[in-house]
Amino acid sequence: MNSPPDWGRLLSNIPLPEQNLASIAAGVALQRLMPLRLGGPHLLVRTIGAASLVAGGATVTWAWLAARNTRLARPDALVTAGPYALSRNPMYVGWALAHLGVGLLRDDAWMVAALPVASGAVHRGVLREEEVLAAWFPAEFSQDRLSVPRYVPRLRLGWRAGRPLHPRR
Repeated sequence: MNSPPDWGRLLSNIPLPEQNLASIAAGVALQRLMPLRLGGPHLLVRTIGAASLVAGGATVTWAWLAARNTRLARPDALVTAGPYALSRNPMYVGWALAHLGVGLLRDDAWMVAALPVASGAVHRGVLREEEVLAAWFPAEFSQDRLSVPRYVPRLRLGWRAGRPLHPRR
């Protein structure tokens, strides 16, 4: 018989990046004070916004499910399955996509402009997290760092003459 899920642990594994939440709030406030629209084809902007929001939500959910057996704040092992096999920080990528999606759906230039600022702040936190993981899991994290990109999965361009094509470094 399966034991019931530990909802406290599961919910604690959802990082709510304060940087993104603060930037979204700042975008809403600035938009009310000085409205600034994105412009462009309204339907296209909203379609991209909806796709970004859905992709971000799906990424966060997938990462959350992949990490359900560990406590991310103090892990006893690295999470390397699911989206963590493609990106070392899929939840942060998901939150950035969701942030972008909300800004595009709201046609809010302030919120979209705040995304790089929020992403820079998140990145600084990621660098600190990596130092901790490198100290706790030296061999495993070293291998993970070499094989999995920090944020965006590597593109596989295909095969030519029996050899894989790799982007130039």
